Amino acid sequence: MIGLLTELPAFELGGVSLLGNPWLDLGLLLVAGFAAGVINSMAGGGSFLILPLLVGLGLPANVANGTTRIGVISQSIAAIATFRRKGVDTGRLSLRLAPAMLLGALLGSWLATQITDAAFKPVIGAVLIAWAILLLVKPDRSLRPPNHERPPSAITHVLCGLIGVYGGFLQAGVGFPLLAMLSGHLGYDLVRSNSTKVTLTLAFTLIALPVFIYADQIAWTPALVLAATTMLGAWAGVRWQLDKGSEVVRWFVVVMVAVSGTAMLISALR
Repeated sequence: MIGLLTELPAFELGGVSLLGNPWLDLGLLLVAGFAAGVINSMAGGGSFLILPLLVGLGLPANVANGTTRIGVISQSIAAIATFRRKGVDTGRLSLRLAPAMLLGALLGSWLATQITDAAFKPVIGAVLIAWAILLLVKPDRSLRPPNHERPPSAITHVLCGLIGVYGGFLQAGVGFPLLAMLSGHLGYDLVRSNSTKVTLTLAFTLIALPVFIYADQIAWTPALVLAATTMLGAWAGVRWQLDKGSEVVRWFVVVMVAVSGTAMLISALR
């Protein structure tokens, strides 16, 4: 398996050398993991914090991509449990949407493990630019659902399959198309959409994880640190949105996609 955090090469962030002091690196992971858990439970895009951080800590891009899955599983479990304790349970809808998404995730994760680190970095750059453009052009386009909920259609299952391929391949940002499908396409309010989103994310990540483990693309030390902190962040994010309702979620998503889009564009064009 990939080496421990203390064995990774030094890097600089804002001109300050972080490695060489593993406790500082650990603190950075703790803060980023908690923030990612909040962001993912409220909107999506938390992995856009974690993925470049892990690469900066010295992990190959394809290993960083696999490593993020551990935190996604833990935060999804925490979010689902919190939603259900508060009476929000969308398990039936999730079961209807999961099959196509699981198949897509299996394909996407296999494709991700077939790409070398050298090839994976430009893929991430291209995805960052594409997301930046999509998120910066009218970011609330899909956050105003129709007046009534719609049953899943054949188009819905096609969308699920495509989202599953993307989620299995990269994971980062998959919450945005999931929310767009659940809210803008099917008409669910954003709190129920988030509940369904985290359930589906857990399902397809559990399918994708063994593929990355088999390919030896998990760095377990940072993965376990992120598992603990993202779980706490997800718990906090779910409690906040249940207390404040769909409108605060909508504005949180608008802000996050705008910030994420700007940051990704700057990062990808460097």
